Amino acid sequence: MWGRFRTNTVGDRTHGSIVRRIGRIFGIAAIDDRPIDEETARHIRGDQIAAIVDLVPMSSAANIVNLAIVVQVFRGQIAWSFLASWAAAVLLFVGLALRNWVKTRGRTRPTASARAIDRMTLHAVALAILWGLMPIVVVPGADGQHRLMIEVLATGMAAGGAFSLSTVPRASILYVWIIIASLITTMLIAETQFGWPAHLVMVAMWVLFGVYLTRNVSALATRFIENARNRAELTEKNDVIALLLRDFQEHGGDWLWETDGEGLLVEPSARLTEVSGRAAGELEGLPIRALVAGDPEGGGRHLLDAMEWYDTFRDLIVRLEIGDQMRSWSLTGRPVFRASGVFCGYQGVGSDVTERLAAEARATFLAETDTVTGLANRLKFSFELERAVADPEGAGRATLFYLDLDQFKSVNDTMGHPVGDALLTQVGERLKACSGPGMVVARIGGDEFAILAPADDRPDHATQVAEEILATFDTPFTLDGADFAIGTSIGIAIGPEDGRTPHELMKAADLALYRAKAEGRGIFRFYEPGMDARARRRRQLEQGLRAAMGTEQLYLVYQPIIATQNGQITGFETLLRWHSPEFGHVSPAEFVPIAEECKLIVPIGEWVLRTATREAASWPRHLKISVNLSAVQFRNRRLLATVVKALDDSGLPPNRLQVEITESTLLDAGEHTLTMLRDLRVLGIRVALDDFGTGYSSLNYLRKFPFDKVKIDKRFIDDIDTNAQSRAIVKAILDLTAALGMSTVAEGVETHFQMAELQRLGCDEIQGYVISAAVDVDAIHDMLRRDVACEPGCGELVEPIDLDFVDIEPHELEHRDAVA
Repeated sequence: MWGRFRTNTVGDRTHGSIVRRIGRIFGIAAIDDRPIDEETARHIRGDQIAAIVDLVPMSSAANIVNLAIVVQVFRGQIAWSFLASWAAAVLLFVGLALRNWVKTRGRTRPTASARAIDRMTLHAVALAILWGLMPIVVVPGADGQHRLMIEVLATGMAAGGAFSLSTVPRASILYVWIIIASLITTMLIAETQFGWPAHLVMVAMWVLFGVYLTRNVSALATRFIENARNRAELTEKNDVIALLLRDFQEHGGDWLWETDGEGLLVEPSARLTEVSGRAAGELEGLPIRALVAGDPEGGGRHLLDAMEWYDTFRDLIVRLEIGDQMRSWSLTGRPVFRASGVFCGYQGVGSDVTERLAAEARATFLAETDTVTGLANRLKFSFELERAVADPEGAGRATLFYLDLDQFKSVNDTMGHPVGDALLTQVGERLKACSGPGMVVARIGGDEFAILAPADDRPDHATQVAEEILATFDTPFTLDGADFAIGTSIGIAIGPEDGRTPHELMKAADLALYRAKAEGRGIFRFYEPGMDARARRRRQLEQGLRAAMGTEQLYLVYQPIIATQNGQITGFETLLRWHSPEFGHVSPAEFVPIAEECKLIVPIGEWVLRTATREAASWPRHLKISVNLSAVQFRNRRLLATVVKALDDSGLPPNRLQVEITESTLLDAGEHTLTMLRDLRVLGIRVALDDFGTGYSSLNYLRKFPFDKVKIDKRFIDDIDTNAQSRAIVKAILDLTAALGMSTVAEGVETHFQMAELQRLGCDEIQGYVISAAVDVDAIHDMLRRDVACEPGCGELVEPIDLDFVDIEPHELEHRDAVA
């Protein structure tokens, strides 16, 4: 308070309270009541004393001049001993002050202790007492002229001292009031011709003058101390900043840089010399234009343009050649101007971001690239597709090819993922070779690929690209000396006709791909508006199929199989039917593929096994039950446990159960399927190869696995009575299977002539409409009681083709029968 800063003790608080009360009496506000730390207080005290010391020459001159006047005027009226002693004391104080000024001149006084303030206050009090004694000694015996002179000198000394000591308000106010008190005392003890009223008026004027000076000292001190505190805090912050900058320069990866008004580097830091590969002397005065000369068209050009227009720039990437490497710097800078507006240069910070940019580029590459094939991934492809559709110059024109590999899963499962990944890589290379400039090739996921041709809506060009892709798959893929034959199906959508958004275009291409796969695979199809309606029906059927599970909508029928030698029934094949309240009778050819795709075939197949084995358990012991299994079921590890549980629950002996598997199932599931079939045979379950002769690897599978029975596909049976080649093929199959110890069944037999011809050629069993259509379980008991085959036309007029529970429609059978 009032220029004295100490730690907060009880005595200090009491002293401060008294001073505040006195200050309120005189109308003086507290200078600063905010808490302050000792270090800041030391800086403020240093500024207070430094301000007083700076005025020592002027205040000393004032003291000497006034002292000379007093000695000259009053040497005859005052005892010489007193006058000499008084003058010597004043000169002593002046001399001490000048000596201190000389000692501290040119030096900064950053801090001062509280004792220094105390000494300054005592000095002021002593000097005030000396000047206050003179009026008391001179006035009582002086005439009016000399009295006025001494009072004017004392008043001037009070005002001058108040100003010169104002930075230490306690010293200044004590100095003023000591002199004012001496003047008041003089006025009270001196005689005057005007009487006591005049004395009182003069006393009041001195008091008012003292209050006036005190108020001004208080105001000046308040502003000074506030400024001193701000300077002290700023100095402290600057010290911290300087420390941080020094640490930043010495240990940080970044550096500070500075240029003059001509664009020349000034005081290059050690870090800058290190990263630039140049000596400090070489960098000093080097034009920054020369430093970034290696990047004339990139960030270097932008840097020079910004500096030419005095613009602030931030994180500007500049490429420089340092040694034999290209490095990337990130520079931030701002122009510096003097108060007069003159441009001084640039100051900024820089950092070497080469590794960071490389890491970011690598991260971007990994985020947008398929790690197996090196092609664009789904994320990158979606971005490119969105850009192509939104491109105003292309008007949304784009061609999208959606590809799905055929038979890839079999290779991946049998040969392992490393071989599968290598195969995908070769597929990607071939697709890139088939793609033209500007086309984007991507692996969407699994064995799905996509190709985008931006700004291209030519169907003829799309056809050419699709045919080239299919042609390149005619050549087998060679991996580790082995050839792998896989194919692909392609769906094509062209924007904006087939879709104006990425989602619409992808959906259209997906529907076209679904049609290509449904029509036999290894082909391409363009999107057609009707595909959307078929897709909606497929979704509706899937929802209906899910709702049908566990209800009577799904039911089983059974088609008898007879021996050609005696015409007796040897067993039945289980066929699945669905009667939907919404769609009526749904063909298995339509709903079974849907069940396989959405994995519903697994729970449906388990239900078929449980139901068929339970029904067959009540038949005569010589009758067998055949159940078709799909590739999806064989990929389910629970299949073996499901079959065993169905046999245990029903009590059916394993040798009465026969599972049928198609060549397509063997191709899709691969070696895992053969292992599962061997496990089934170990249990005593019979295994039949369905649709024999329809695949290119039929003979190969006969060699790999000892099937119990082979079912000849009905396509060889249909024209056996008119086509000599078909009869020859059937004869060859029968001879081959007989040599391998396998029995045969001809399926789809529809005429008596076909039945007689098969019997003549040596076929073991037959099934088909000529014997009986599929019947429900109640009709089986009637059939077994008669122990003869049903007449043609009895039962359900549906002839199965045994492809994963798929059979043809009645009207198709009637048409073929009529033709026959």
